[in-house]
Order: sequence, then structure tokens, then C-alpha cells
Amino acid sequence: MSARTKGPPTKELSYKVVIIMPGNVKKSTFVRAEHLSKLESFLDKYGESKSISWEKLAKDDIAKYGKAGIALRGARYREGLSQKELAKRTGISQDNISKMENGKRSIGEKVAKKLAKALRIDFALLMKAA
Repeated sequence: MSARTKGPPTKELSYKVVIIMPGNVKKSTFVRAEHLSKLESFLDKYGESKSISWEKLAKDDIAKYGKAGIALRGARYREGLSQKELAKRTGISQDNISKMENGKRSIGEKVAKKLAKALRIDFALLMKAA
């Protein structure tokens, strides 16, 4: 658990937010006062929904980077890897990983399988059609 979620930020006005996730799992975090209006806007827009598709939330990023790029970046972050570390594990250059994450290079099946193995995900998530 990071220091941010252990307690309120020091010397800053913050609000405790409790998120109830599926299975009635509760997570709590703190939101700085300066970000409260953004959170309220988000809740006004999506608060009534039981479920929000990630595609709806990330539509601007999908338009910019593509689904495969976002999936690659997200899986890499989840594993706590830098692009350089992922490059070492897969034999794919860091430059190419960057291009894939930024939607500037498509991901073929062979490369998708290498990345998926290193990131413990289904390779189909990284394919252009996914």
C-alpha cells in the first residue's frame, strides 16, 4: 500500500473517499481538496451506473493510442515494469514497445505472444482487432 492511501496527505486539506467494489469490497483513499470538484463531476456523470465500460471511460485515450496500446501500457504498469525492463524480458526493443503503447506501431501475433507471456495476459488483448 502506498503512503498516499495510508492516511490523509500532510499539510493539505483532503477528503476520505470509500469505494464499494463488486463483492462489497471496500477501498478507501484520500482526495485532495483541489481535486474534489473533478471527483464530483465524475460521480455526477457516472455515479448512478452499476458498471462503466472501460472503453467509455477511456474513449479519448483509445482514439489517441488504440486499445492495444492502452492494454499493453496497463498490463506493463500492473506488473510494475518499465519499458526497458519489459524489453529485456521479451527481446523487443524499448523503442518498439514505446511505439506500440503510443499507437504508432501495430502489434503482430508473434510479438503479442511474447509480450503477453511476459505480462501474464491473453495475447488477443494486444492484437489490433482486440
